[in-house]
Formats: sequence, structure tokens, C-alpha cells
Amino acid sequence: MRRAILVSLIILLSQPLVSAIEISSNTEENSGGTLSGNYTVKNGSTWTISGDYEIEDETSIIIEKGATMIVSGAMNSTQTPQLDLAASSDVIVPVNNIGATGFMKIHFAQTVVYPINISINNESWNFSDDIEFDWNGSMDVDNITINITNNLFQQADISHITLSPSGSSPVIIGAEMLSGEGTSLIVPHKQGAWSIDVQGELIITGSIFGCAITCHGKCSLNEADMRSSGPIEVYGEIDVTDSVFDNGFIDEDIIIWDDAIVSWENSTGTGGDTDYWVNILSTRTMGVGNSYVWFQGFEMGYNKADTSQLRDNSTFDPNAMGDNVIEIGETKLDRIVRWQDGNGVIHQESAYGKIVLATPWGIYEKQITEIPRVNHFDVDLDLPLLNFDSLVESKDNSDINTRLGVMATVTNTGSAPANFRIPCTTNGTDANVGLTLTSTIAAGETIEIPMNWDSPNEGDFILECSIFVPVEFEGFDVVSKETASTNPVTWSEADEEESSKVGAITLGIVVSVGLFAVIFWRGKQVKASKDYTLHSENEDGLDDEVGTIE
Repeated sequence: MRRAILVSLIILLSQPLVSAIEISSNTEENSGGTLSGNYTVKNGSTWTISGDYEIEDETSIIIEKGATMIVSGAMNSTQTPQLDLAASSDVIVPVNNIGATGFMKIHFAQTVVYPINISINNESWNFSDDIEFDWNGSMDVDNITINITNNLFQQADISHITLSPSGSSPVIIGAEMLSGEGTSLIVPHKQGAWSIDVQGELIITGSIFGCAITCHGKCSLNEADMRSSGPIEVYGEIDVTDSVFDNGFIDEDIIIWDDAIVSWENSTGTGGDTDYWVNILSTRTMGVGNSYVWFQGFEMGYNKADTSQLRDNSTFDPNAMGDNVIEIGETKLDRIVRWQDGNGVIHQESAYGKIVLATPWGIYEKQITEIPRVNHFDVDLDLPLLNFDSLVESKDNSDINTRLGVMATVTNTGSAPANFRIPCTTNGTDANVGLTLTSTIAAGETIEIPMNWDSPNEGDFILECSIFVPVEFEGFDVVSKETASTNPVTWSEADEEESSKVGAITLGIVVSVGLFAVIFWRGKQVKASKDYTLHSENEDGLDDEVGTIE
């Protein structure tokens, strides 16, 4: 037990001591020095930093709702800064005529792996696989300009430069003393060495170096000098006026999340490939009717990218399966809907797309001419809505194994056509109604579908028919009344007496027709014989039957 307590005490004592300070009244820091620990500006209080202060790593400041922090002085990270180089940089080194000639050594923060080109006074060298570069030349000048072309597969940073004039002591030029096009002063290895979390209000009219700022409330920058303090992440509101950002090798100076507000006036961003600000949607989803619907987007986001066919749960997260929500922002770039680039030009996404539902009834598609630039929106498809109006038999009795006419009436009150089937049953078993093809109905149309029903069994039966709804319509209302039935129909064997009568009548008709045919034929024969006797003559034109009259 003692050992456990001792170990716990050792662990506790080995932890760094972090002070927690509450600013619960209006307070001003104007003398300068070092700030470290955790600070909270309480509701109703204002904390003003008017002096120049160094801020220790991991220092955090929270500004509560209803609280205000004003930075009119300087708040700089204690980290030794480095000079970050863009793809093409002009590094200006202040020499101040320290000697006629001498050596200049460029100290890089890390080994340069991929070759870079260094040019001084129209002389060029390829440099790689080293951490220091030496040059010998005139130092009787105000400045030396170093032109460096960097391979952006690597981050090339200068930690400092040493000037060694002939006959004089070396002079170290820190990164903070260097300047030039394509250069930025940054905190080594990270953008934010300390942080400010703004729930209330932050007003900056001075300078800040190496801070990670999150603005849930309101941030106002007026003539502010912001270095290695980006991107500022804004969930509330930010106003930037007459200010300067210099944030090094990052994508943007400010990120506006979702529906946060940005105002940028007469200010300068890091420039180059770094945007002044971008508006990113933290989520970008579309609600559809079911998991069979798919979406395809075109010219989406920052790079105007086209998506693949996206469906519910395209991320294959089991927790999201079956929620009928499609994630349409596959990447961060797909979720950037507005931005102001490094040249100050404001852009806005103009994406469009479509949703498609393929079913046995047909393929239903809807065009989205402009995809909303919001976190979530719902899209409805134009679909049919069928009603089985009636199923009417032609009579209430019939002989078995003979056809009985039945008429089905269906109405489509929806906004799209359908190519559907109507299966039927009698007494719980499939009924033969003579339908082998599907029926087509247009939007707003009523159609009649003739059927021929027969039964092999005697009895009173009802024909029940239903509109078959494919599984692809799960979750959609495409049928208002699905089933209809006939009145009872009596099916029976044909009556024997009636059959005999019918047989006799049939036989009589056959016999009569036969007798009529015989009589007609004999009549024709007699007539032909008479005609022959009347007109028979001998060769001399005399009758054959000539005799003597006695």
C-alpha cells in the first residue's frame, strides 16, 4: 500500500505544474514579460494585453461568453521562429555593409532532401542532402537577396543565417530578421504553440505570433499583425480590416465553418497558394427516400470535382446504414463552397447533380440544378401514385372452365408514369386471369384493364387483385389503394337438361340444314332433266318421238 502511494506521489510530482488563472474583473497587462498556464476570462470581464509578452508553449486562454479580450500589444510564442519558403522565394538578408568580403552560411532547419536551386548575384547552385549552404562574396552592401526555388515535396525552412565578414566577428541573423517575397515566419513543426478559445469576444489591434485561435463568438482584427497563427477557425463571426496574415506553408489563413460569418476589408493574406479564407461545410449530406436511391454530383467544391454514384452509407459505416442519408462531400475539398484566393478574388461553388431510383416500374430521375451550400438538405423524387379503383365482374355466375370477363380500373394521381403488374388470387391461390404483360399508365391517367377469369372448381368465389409494389419503393408512398375485389361469382357445371335441349336443337338444326340441302339438290336435278327433254332434237331438227295417229 505504501509503495502504491509512493508511486502515485512520484507520478504526480513529475507532472508539470500548470497554473490556472481566472480574470474575473477588468484587467490590463501593460508591463511585458512571460505568460504561461491556463487563463479564463470570466463573463462580464475585459482582459487587455497592451504590453509585449512572450507566451510559453501549451498556454491556453479561454474567453467565456460575455467576456472580452483586447490585444493591443504583442503576444509572441517563445519558440524560435523559422523562415518558411514557398515554391519560389526571394530571401532578403540585412547585411548593413559589415565588411568588404566574407562568408555567408544558410542554416536550414532540417536536411534538404530534394534538390533546390539557390541563386545569388546571378550565380546558381543545386543544393540537396545537406543542412547548410556556404557562399563567399561581397558584404559591402545593404542587403543580399537569395533566390531559392523549392521542391514542394518537402518543407524547406531557414532557421538562421550566419554572416562572417573578413576580419570581423560573425553575426547571426535570426529568421525574424529575414523577409522577402514567398517567405513566412512560422513556429517550428506546428502552427499553434499556444491557443485562444473565443466564446465571447476577441479584439486584436496588435500582433500575435504562433497562436491557434478558435472563434465561436466574435473576433475583430483591425490593423492586426498575424504571423504563424493560422488558420483561424471561425464558428461564429470574424471581421478583418487593414490587417496582415503571414502563416507559411498552409492552405488558408481563415476557415469559416458552416454558416459562420466573415468580413474581409483592405487586408493582406499570406498569398500564393494560401487562400485568405475558405468556407467549409463540416458535414454535407442529402436526405433521400430510401437506400436504393443514388446521387451523382458535378463540379463540386474547390476543385469542381465530379463524384461517383453515391448511395446511403457510401462510407460503409454500419452505424449509418439505412438512415436514407447520402454523404455527398467525400473530401474536405468537396465541402468548400466559398473562398477568397491568394489574389483576393472571391469564388463560389456552382455544383449540380441528380438522384436516380431504378425500379421495375421504370427509372425515376431528378435533376438538381444547383446543389444547396448547406450541411443537409432533402430531395423528393417525382413518383407515381396508383389507386386500384375497382374490379368488376361481367356477371355473377359462370360455368367452370369457361371465361368470365372482369374489368380492372386503375388511376394514377402521381407525377410520373408506371409500368406495373396486377397479380390475382382466388380463395388464397393464384387465379388465371389471362394477363401476361404489364400495364402502362401515365401521370394523371385512368385506365381500364380487361381480364378473363376462369375457375376449374365449383363454388362461390371472389377474385382479389393487387397492384404489385417492387421493393425498390420501400419508404415511398406509390399506392393509395393497393387491392380490389369482385363480388362473389357462382361457378358450376353446365345443366344436363339444358345440355340435352341444346343438343336436340343443335341436331334439329343440322338435320334441317341437311334436308334443305337434299331437296335443293333434287330440285336442281329435275329441272335439269326437264330442260333436256324439252330441247332434245334429231339431226334434221325433228322430234325423235314421231308416230302415226290412228
